[in-house]
Amino acid sequence: MRPQHARLLSMPDVVRIDRDLGPVMAEETVRGRPPAEVAAVAPIPKPDELTWWDWTVFLLHTAAEIEHALMVQYLYAAYSLADDGFQGPAVPPDASALVRTWRQTIVGIAREEMAHLLTIQNLLRFIGGPLNLEREDFPFRAFLYPFPLQLEPLTRTSLAKYVAAEMPATPPQPPELIREILDRATAATGGLAINRVGVMYDTLISIFDDETKLVASDLRPKTAEDFQAAPKDWRAFDPLTLLVCVVRTREDAVAALRAVGEQGEGSANPPQGAPAPSHFDRFIGIWTAFPETEGAAGSVTWTPTRPVPSNPNTLPQPITDAALEHGRITHPTTRLWAQLFNTRYRMLLVDLAHALHLSGPMTAAGTTTVKGHLRNWTFLEMTGQPRAGLRGIAKALATMPLKATSAPADPANAGPPFELPYTLALPDNERDRWRLHLALLDTSRELIGSIQTVSGTNAILDELVATDLKARAVVEAKLAQP
Repeated sequence: MRPQHARLLSMPDVVRIDRDLGPVMAEETVRGRPPAEVAAVAPIPKPDELTWWDWTVFLLHTAAEIEHALMVQYLYAAYSLADDGFQGPAVPPDASALVRTWRQTIVGIAREEMAHLLTIQNLLRFIGGPLNLEREDFPFRAFLYPFPLQLEPLTRTSLAKYVAAEMPATPPQPPELIREILDRATAATGGLAINRVGVMYDTLISIFDDETKLVASDLRPKTAEDFQAAPKDWRAFDPLTLLVCVVRTREDAVAALRAVGEQGEGSANPPQGAPAPSHFDRFIGIWTAFPETEGAAGSVTWTPTRPVPSNPNTLPQPITDAALEHGRITHPTTRLWAQLFNTRYRMLLVDLAHALHLSGPMTAAGTTTVKGHLRNWTFLEMTGQPRAGLRGIAKALATMPLKATSAPADPANAGPPFELPYTLALPDNERDRWRLHLALLDTSRELIGSIQTVSGTNAILDELVATDLKARAVVEAKLAQP
């Protein structure tokens, strides 16, 4: 956790958001209470040492980190699902189609979290706060986060945590079902209650809706024209469900926060034309149908996931932390692929951050602008064309050996590490930003060359090479300008 987060969240007047009663003091417990006793959710109280503007920036930064962290967790869960070869005595005849639907659903939710992240950046622009595309590295715990976040294969337990985090204050499902899910989620966190993400958005709504907290001079409506992400530019995945909201007024801010919250939790009275179902609805649907893979011997009917670890990593030396050592990638070729994944993940974040720091349109006179190129590269890294990008590398890693030893390993396969770079800060000078892009392209070229030397080429690497040649031409042209 960042030092400033640890300091603010350890103050006695900052509360834990409880799964049943909204904010409550950390030493209190509601274990055993039925969901019917859910109380009205109160806003998270502001620390005395922050102004309302500063507190709003802090909450938006925290919300951005949560959206980013949930996005990569969901992607890892989706990539952990196998395509075929399912194990178990009772594999259903439609297993492949069922698992494919689960993967598509979870990837769709992750894309929507990406759009939420962009909307939060627009809100930060609207109040003049610094943008934030960071997140804490896995595994970590902060008191405003929904649960101890980590990369892990999809199971009923991980699904229970996702359902609980996206859950509305008064879910319409039977109380016994909600209690079963909450109990399983809480047990997985060592007894820590799951914090509902919606409470964060409810708190932000209460601030933006109050002219005595954020005053008119705190607002920057002109940023909507050039410096906020526009829906027409960033809805390339699915224009119906991706919520990228431009914020010009206080009312726009409240509407954007409410829309993002409702896409996660759902609403008893969704606005006409609103996309459905919510993240909560989709996750609880998967949870209901997902097989039990963690039970006692003989209780597992079938396993839809690959044998991938929690929190795979590329740490260079053995470590005493047993969990991290368990997921440490030691197979030399697999490690190269994991390092390539980390490089492409950094490229995506740098492309996105750079695009958000530029003003102007994505196209001009029928030609793609440099801002448009950065947007396009972001999408290419997320989706591939059609095999490469983070998706293609992640799926490949989930089939590669985790350990260098020839002895059977548990887990047997690796997974995409999503390790954060040493910094996501952009250089202050625009020319130096393009120099950073060139450095990342050079790193990617070197890693691809190392992989090709030991194992030959394949379609994923070929596509990456072709994509990078086009990007390099744009970058070198920018660097050649005086």
